[in-house]
Amino acid sequence: LQFYRNERDRVFFVTGEMDETLLILVRFIMKYNILDKDKKIEDRTPIKVYIDTIGGSLIYLWTVINVIKLSKTPVWTVNIGNAFSAGAWLIQSGHKRFALPGTNFLLHNGSCLIGGQVDQAESLKKYVDEIRKKILDNMYQRTVIDTKTFKKKAISDWYFDENEALQIGVIDKIVEDFNYEINNEKSQA
Repeated sequence: LQFYRNERDRVFFVTGEMDETLLILVRFIMKYNILDKDKKIEDRTPIKVYIDTIGGSLIYLWTVINVIKLSKTPVWTVNIGNAFSAGAWLIQSGHKRFALPGTNFLLHNGSCLIGGQVDQAESLKKYVDEIRKKILDNMYQRTVIDTKTFKKKAISDWYFDENEALQIGVIDKIVEDFNYEINNEKSQA
């Protein structure tokens, strides 16, 4: 994972394949919540997560989603290129969710490679299935996508652009003026 950050301005870039380095973002979200504990939510400076990724680990993604859900300091997610697979689920987890014009998304059933003894493989599959169900439930709550639609479209990789992402509730807004709109949004989550 390529992970650029500007800690002072609370700006983070998640690019490349999402792996355990996502936990760096988790630590910063927790840190900013501690620093902001005496501030009203509307007075807190949002954490901005810019995303251009092919996806990655659901296990680490679920940790980030949980921390974002618990964060009182607003976490804004922005698709700046591609939000594929786990990246699409990360985007839709933000308190405010944006996409630049010309961006792309991918939702699908995911892929998995499991090795080891049969009992170990079955145990890991059960664990990953449980996490996947939680991530899907989060998506159903935060978008207009329902189970039937997801199963129909995701069976063969569901690619869509920022306009469809806005229609189905994966994002809240398409950014027409990058510097103005993202930097001047009200921080209320």
